[in-house]
Amino acid sequence: MARFEELSLAHALDVVAAMRPLDRMCVQALLGDISDEAFAVNRWQSYGPAWALVDDSGQALAIGGVSLPNDWTGVMWLVLRDGLPLETWRKLIRHTRTVIGNALDPANSSHRHRLEAHVLESWGDAKKLVQALGFEFEGTRLAAGRDGQHIQQWAIVGPVKG
Repeated sequence: MARFEELSLAHALDVVAAMRPLDRMCVQALLGDISDEAFAVNRWQSYGPAWALVDDSGQALAIGGVSLPNDWTGVMWLVLRDGLPLETWRKLIRHTRTVIGNALDPANSSHRHRLEAHVLESWGDAKKLVQALGFEFEGTRLAAGRDGQHIQQWAIVGPVKG
């Protein structure tokens, strides 16, 4: 049975080394030719809540979190291994919805009134995922990727902390 743990560097290195090809393509479009090790450290050190989905053997299956670039915005991120079972996907989506709810809660010390997700325009399954999580399409950043890929911006806007 898979469980969630606080993200460790070992988790990040494990998942990034075995990430799905589309995840790798997205990372390269957004960050360029970053090494697996540098990207894993980047995710592990990102400012904001981060977690790993770990199986019974201790192997990390997915890593995710919310980077907090400023006091009002969070940027959701997720990196997965290939071949997650359907039940693990369901657990991952439920957990991510909880993380989103916590991030948008004004009573939370890490509250953000805006959460964003950046998705390659060509990646249909990623668009379905952010829609299922409640993100709304805002627009496409034309040729914003390293090789001219179009990057879609999705967001959830919640209450502004008074």
